[in-house]
Amino acid sequence: MNARGSVPAKGEEPIPFLRERLLALGSLALLAPVPLFFSNALELAVLLVYLGVLAFFVLRVRGGRIPRLGNRALNLAGLLYLPVIVVDVRFGSQTLLKTMLHLLLFTTLFKLAAIRKERDLSLALVLSGMLFVASVSTSFHYAILLYVLLVATVGWAVLVKWALWRDLAAAPEEWSRDRAARELPGRGPLFTSVLSTVLISVPLFLFLPRLKTPYVKGAEAGREITTGFSENVDPDLFGALKLNERVFLRITSEEPLGEGAAAVLRLRTLALSRWEGGVWKKPLERGVTVAPAGNAVLIPLASRGHAAAGSTAMTIDLTPIQTRSLPYPLLGSALRLSEGSFRNPSLAYVERDAARNVRLPFEPDRTIQYTALYGTRPLPDLEPGDAVEAGRAAGSSTLRAYALETLRGIDPAADPEAAARAIEAALQGWTYELDLRPHGPNAVEDFVANRRKGHCQTFATAMALLLREVGVPTRFVTGFLGGEIGAFGRYVLVRGQNVHAWVEAWCGPSKGWVTFDPTPVSGQPRLERVPVSQRLRQVTDGLGFFYDRFILSFGQGDQVELLRRIREAAGGALDVLRRARGAKGLPRREAAGVAAAVLLLVALVFFGRRPRGARWGTRGLAPASAAYRRLQKALRRAGAPLTPASVPGETLAAAAALGPRAARPAEAIVSAYVRESFGGLAAADGEEVRLQELLDEFRGAAKRLRAQ
Repeated sequence: MNARGSVPAKGEEPIPFLRERLLALGSLALLAPVPLFFSNALELAVLLVYLGVLAFFVLRVRGGRIPRLGNRALNLAGLLYLPVIVVDVRFGSQTLLKTMLHLLLFTTLFKLAAIRKERDLSLALVLSGMLFVASVSTSFHYAILLYVLLVATVGWAVLVKWALWRDLAAAPEEWSRDRAARELPGRGPLFTSVLSTVLISVPLFLFLPRLKTPYVKGAEAGREITTGFSENVDPDLFGALKLNERVFLRITSEEPLGEGAAAVLRLRTLALSRWEGGVWKKPLERGVTVAPAGNAVLIPLASRGHAAAGSTAMTIDLTPIQTRSLPYPLLGSALRLSEGSFRNPSLAYVERDAARNVRLPFEPDRTIQYTALYGTRPLPDLEPGDAVEAGRAAGSSTLRAYALETLRGIDPAADPEAAARAIEAALQGWTYELDLRPHGPNAVEDFVANRRKGHCQTFATAMALLLREVGVPTRFVTGFLGGEIGAFGRYVLVRGQNVHAWVEAWCGPSKGWVTFDPTPVSGQPRLERVPVSQRLRQVTDGLGFFYDRFILSFGQGDQVELLRRIREAAGGALDVLRRARGAKGLPRREAAGVAAAVLLLVALVFFGRRPRGARWGTRGLAPASAAYRRLQKALRRAGAPLTPASVPGETLAAAAALGPRAARPAEAIVSAYVRESFGGLAAADGEEVRLQELLDEFRGAAKRLRAQ
């Protein structure tokens, strides 16, 4: 065996540059599956076994010992792996995704160790590419872009070398003899190829038809969350979301959201009035459907007769929180959802129930964006709505006794707001404790009578039930409170730590539903500005949110919104032109000229200038290389399926098909090209004239052949 290939089996052709190609494939196969562990799509033990076996294989190849498994070994390995698949599905990973990844890793290893033909190398390259696609499609974090950049850098070098090895297949000794033959193209071609790829991929990403789900979901660790926004809430249990530092909402307002704007950031998500079996449950009524008007759905939040003229707008980007309900500011008066917020036009509506919960017709599986209008104070909610259900007491003697003792001297029937203020003040004097341990079937009574320590859901439930015992209807409300003022711009990041619960009490027809927060001040999340030392985390979280919103979650609705904005921008540009001309419209000929100019600009921006390798140009080439390009172009005109990337062997074969008279000058031109390009030999005096004569001879022979 030599450095350029391996000893072939009997009846097999040697494979040029087998060692170099296997090492290149090994580098790609080592990188391809690494992110699968971080996205929880692959077990660490399986990944380590794969990397260990592959590293052992690469070291053997680097030492010159290339494994060449036979067909019998491959067939036996395949048969032995069949029961492994069955066991893996039923007792191992128990997921089809992981089982298929295991099979892909197994196939890649055995294919690399069984290269016997040229096509086996191509198949191994495809398998590495499939691993790369699996890694990217199951990853959610924006750090995957750095991985893509790394693989692109390594892959670009591998593929360029792959093309060089293909060109030098007929003269493999040039690779070791001439170092110039190993040099990769410089920065210019690299920059041009990357820029061309970006210019082509961006419009394809934006405008290609989208799948219903914008990405392949893996089982990434940390993506499975318990939100506390389920429509059946047990106050004795607390969602793990409260301990999650991940950003779930990004809020941008027209007005600066400083530390004094905490009231704006009380976001009402779900109000529940049914208390059954120690659990808050969703309303039985479906609610009123609000259909779209034009390109958007506008949902009023205030009572009739309380329109919000001149309200301030905030934009809310909401990641999936496992509920159909939309968070909106307690000071809000209306919500506006564009077509981009919905999966398809048939689902472009929302429901608004008696408790003022705003629900989508589906549970979002991607980030959605909507606008909320709000004012300086809450608009009164004077509609009783579910007051009958909200007035049903739990029938607890313990709770009733404490409520009557606390409200001594206050008549809740005559002044329900004063009664609610008294209960709120009493509970706020207790101790806030984020204790996630359950306390049994009588947790609320134990909290009021003995423990007097708990989290916000405990305090809100206690206040709601205490008021019901004295005849005041109440609702249990969950949502978000406060957030972090962003490092740049007028925006706020709302994390899982900002989940909160409070109470709404019916304070009579003149005051309606009023909000109360019985949780001690120490347990109420705040709107705050983080220290400088934590600003970097805000920046990285912002990048992650942007990646999730505009890359992972970019779907059909976003495409519709993008096209709408492009159409509006084009219409605005035409209006500017009309006003500039002082006319009602543009003549047809001028309008056509504007359209042609826009199309030309788009073509230049998105496609740019074609790289030199895609043309037959000869400017700046050495004499033999220029003659070789002209020869290929002449053969192409004669019907040969050649491109500028065709190797010399393909060029000679195409010339031989035209007969011996055309083959002789073509062979001389190709030989001169190989000596000049791969042998590093300078052109001799008179070489350019000789090559031109050979080209003329070839063209004449080809012309006579066409005339026959």
